[in-house]
Amino acid sequence: MLISLLGFITGVLIGLTGTGGGVLLTPLLMIFSGYPALVIIGTDIVNGACTKLLGTLEHRRLGKIRWRLAGFLILGTLPGTVGGIALISYLKSHVLAGRLDHLLRMGLGATLLGVAILLPVVRLGKTRRPTDWVESPAAGARLKLLLVGAVVGLLVALTSVGSGSLLMVFLLLFTPFPIGELVGTDIAYGLATMALAGALHVRMGHFDGGLFLRLLVGALPGVAIGARLTRTIPERHFNWLFSVLYLSLGARLLVG
Repeated sequence: MLISLLGFITGVLIGLTGTGGGVLLTPLLMIFSGYPALVIIGTDIVNGACTKLLGTLEHRRLGKIRWRLAGFLILGTLPGTVGGIALISYLKSHVLAGRLDHLLRMGLGATLLGVAILLPVVRLGKTRRPTDWVESPAAGARLKLLLVGAVVGLLVALTSVGSGSLLMVFLLLFTPFPIGELVGTDIAYGLATMALAGALHVRMGHFDGGLFLRLLVGALPGVAIGARLTRTIPERHFNWLFSVLYLSLGARLLVG
């Protein structure tokens, strides 16, 4: 019951803001469940792919996806995601299981702290965004998007964090588009990233069917509700709440 409730809450956050899956659900499962870190990461990524499929359909219906922007990000994420899985495979064969579990928890905790620090700074408008963007990104902007896609893809494969939280920070830094459109684009990108990373994790045995079903039962209705709430609740109201939450979870993982 607790796992399904966590899935529902994070599903609402994914549909509403593009954030909430790996950056919230993965550390909570690591803290409150007894599953190994790799199984939690792999299962959460597969769950994230399913929830983002529904979120993409909902945001497409609302006309809030910039497909060209998502396309450049997806092109970058392919090598990044494959590289992350290759790194995990290398670590599994060269690091003891207990040590690897510890390293993944530390990496996730450090990533959460980074997001917690960057999120309010970006959302409060203290960073300058480029003003030369048009519907079709220029060459320099395309390169930035490819690099961002690669970095986020790597982090998604390693920790399941990134496709929603970190990408939104990058998009707010590099693009001038409305937040509602960035959320939809973020979710579409996350679908491609998590589908690829999830398939690779399943192939490597980092997946638990029972955990997945319990998460999905709560997550799917949550995403549908969250996507509809984007028209009524300003996303900026959640900035500091997310930042404090990520900071707390990151610190808990680092010290625990």
